[in-house]
Amino acid sequence: MGMMRALLRGGYCLLGLWSALAWAQPAERTHSVQRKETPYGIAKEYGVDLNALFDLNPWAESGIRKGDVLRIPSPVVEATEVSDAPAAVALDSLPAGEGGEGGTGVAVLRGRPVPPVWPGDTLNVAVFLPFSAGEDSIGRQALRLREIAKDAAAGVRLALDSGRWLGAHVDVRFFDSGLDTAGVMKCSAASLDTLEFDVDIAVGPLRRPALKAVRSWPRMQGAVHLVLTDLGAAVAEGAPGLLFPYTQSGPRMALLAQRVAEEHVGERVMMLASGDIRNLRNEDAFRAGWAEAEVDSTTTLVEVEVSSRGLGSLRDSLTDVRRNVLVVPGGKASRSFAGVLQTEIQLGDTMEFVLYSDGSWRDFEFLDAGLMDHVGLTVADGGGALADSVAGVVASDSLRAARLRRLAILRGGPVGQYGVLAHDLLHEALLWTAGHGRLWPQRLASGEELIRPKGETGLSHTFSWAPNAGPDSGVVNSHARLLHLDDLRWVEGGRPMSTPLELAFPDDE
Repeated sequence: MGMMRALLRGGYCLLGLWSALAWAQPAERTHSVQRKETPYGIAKEYGVDLNALFDLNPWAESGIRKGDVLRIPSPVVEATEVSDAPAAVALDSLPAGEGGEGGTGVAVLRGRPVPPVWPGDTLNVAVFLPFSAGEDSIGRQALRLREIAKDAAAGVRLALDSGRWLGAHVDVRFFDSGLDTAGVMKCSAASLDTLEFDVDIAVGPLRRPALKAVRSWPRMQGAVHLVLTDLGAAVAEGAPGLLFPYTQSGPRMALLAQRVAEEHVGERVMMLASGDIRNLRNEDAFRAGWAEAEVDSTTTLVEVEVSSRGLGSLRDSLTDVRRNVLVVPGGKASRSFAGVLQTEIQLGDTMEFVLYSDGSWRDFEFLDAGLMDHVGLTVADGGGALADSVAGVVASDSLRAARLRRLAILRGGPVGQYGVLAHDLLHEALLWTAGHGRLWPQRLASGEELIRPKGETGLSHTFSWAPNAGPDSGVVNSHARLLHLDDLRWVEGGRPMSTPLELAFPDDE
């Protein structure tokens, strides 16, 4: 009997200890997602880190919806305040081993970027496109703008659909920037009163007068503003927050000049200047690029005046003794001259030609691809992330193809170039805004070295943002690349060197 009492007494003690531990270790918390709730808002409500929430619920990174059940992690003792990502990482401020003195010189960022605090957990996106709804009949120009608007609208929808990781509820509104019968834009500043907060990201309008009008509206102040059509880089001057996605002639021609200088050491290079006012910017940019390039003293640059309808003095400059290295910086205005030059190259079968030009020459469908391949045509443009010939072999091609199919479904048919640009540009803006807050273009323009947020590339375009005219200006795309014809296909990168450069190395002995 005594033994039985001892066993029971021990059992009660174990039961009491188990009960105490159970009381001290509360059951795991869960949360049932309600309408319009976001992961960031839920993490903030429970006082837990957003990254910890995603670690416990990895599926939630791709988006949550009403009725989903989230596991809530235990709150940390010292909760980290959620704020904008740092403007930059100063390497000299890091401890040894993390990029400071005695370290590797590289700042390693761990964990996911924490989204900034959106007003009311809502990101407001306003899209201004000329749908011209309700018009009985519209002119040819307005009809073309409407088709561009439909392409762009599909791109916007796809970018928002793939950007649900933002940690914010996205409120997107489309506004009709078409003109009524009196020539007045259909939307106005009062149209933005339907938004609860000011605009965070704006897309469009397509026309310059409408763009300038929209930028003056009170609820647009401080917005990241995306330009879809090529209105000229001057539109970014005195326009803080504006993103101009079209690469200017400077970066393109500087890249081309450096390539020519590296490839043709000791040779004579002929720059063909048409004098056409439409080509002057490119021609001046090539001259400036050549002056800044590392040019060997034995290499000479000779300018030859040509005409869009003839070769002018070029015939007297051509030779069959050495290679004729021709550089045509001019863009679309060189279309007529390109045809004349092609004929001259065909007739000069005893001469050796090497040809460099602006990227717009890729669009001259009358040029003989075989002949251009033979003369080693290399062009410089500010175009997409992928060259035509490599689009089918890159690792991300299946994802890219799936998104293009989705874009066509959203459009209801074939999608033009503005659909792809709208997607890539908005995707880029969402990425930067989530990482650095809505004032990131102003911070870049003022000279801050912001860390580029890491994310998936767009469908086609690559962007390298640079200030256009100082801190009170917008930012422009400075990305440039070289393409050359290889086996009748455009391949990214300059044509391989024909002869290795002779580099002089100091004698270590």
